[in-house]
Amino acid sequence: MPSPDRHATLASRNAHKARELERLLPGWAIEPLVADDWPAETGDTYEANARIKAVFGREVLGPDATVIGEDSGLEVDALGGRPGIYSARYAPEGAPAIAKLLGELDGVDARDARYVSELVCLTPEGELRGSGTLTGRIAREARGHEGFGYDPVFVPDGERETVAELGDAWKERNSHRARAARALLAALAMTLLVAGCGGTDKTGIRVLRRFFAAGPVARKLGTRFPHKPGTLPCTVDDSGTTVQATCATDISLVKPDKAVVTLTEAWNHGAKAHTWFFFIRRDGSVQSVVQEGSPSPVTTTTSH
Repeated sequence: MPSPDRHATLASRNAHKARELERLLPGWAIEPLVADDWPAETGDTYEANARIKAVFGREVLGPDATVIGEDSGLEVDALGGRPGIYSARYAPEGAPAIAKLLGELDGVDARDARYVSELVCLTPEGELRGSGTLTGRIAREARGHEGFGYDPVFVPDGERETVAELGDAWKERNSHRARAARALLAALAMTLLVAGCGGTDKTGIRVLRRFFAAGPVARKLGTRFPHKPGTLPCTVDDSGTTVQATCATDISLVKPDKAVVTLTEAWNHGAKAHTWFFFIRRDGSVQSVVQEGSPSPVTTTTSH
């Protein structure tokens, strides 16, 4: 198994979250923080509480550590958004918290709810953030055995099963924490782009050529994106309507042997955009990919 590219500490006593986050961040090794005298979560938002935890972790481990603070919660419309930022203190995790929630919703038909997750990552270079939300509804009884927290009673939109029934593999792709992790990776990609060697570097152009020849996904995207840093006009099919767009390529070289290729389609005068962040090796092979923005158009053709 390859060595992780980054090591970080999750400022949480919840080992479940540390293991889940490690699976959601390709190339990262995540360990839970071992500490005493944890600070009170006095923030009035998930972000504020996540930052409180991350700052505490830096105080314990020192300024050179990479620390992630995470705060998440379940918001139920019929309860005025409760338990929200107080989810972890609503009742003891697991069966007691679920029993209390179902008791409060006894006889209530409107059961819309959402999971929310906020990640704040403090690195020696600065702060990164990622937010994620999963909407759904509260079931009338607990079902399933995977996941943790309120997963046995949370049914995501478009599904009939609870998260605990859908399983960990589904959760790693679709959960609120998975979405926050993808946003965090995208933020990391942007910092690497800013800190990289820039698009005019001849080595970067050679790496791009290898990337577009490296695999079926890259080759397919290579039919519409330029093979060197820059932008080309293109057309996209957006909900059955063909519209003018731009297809842009950029690259950042991350020493010693990593790179980030960024491909962006923008249309509707820039109001809509879809971006791929490919984390690659210098030989063009893909380690991982993050997608952000509007849904990718169904079909795309280039005009070059």
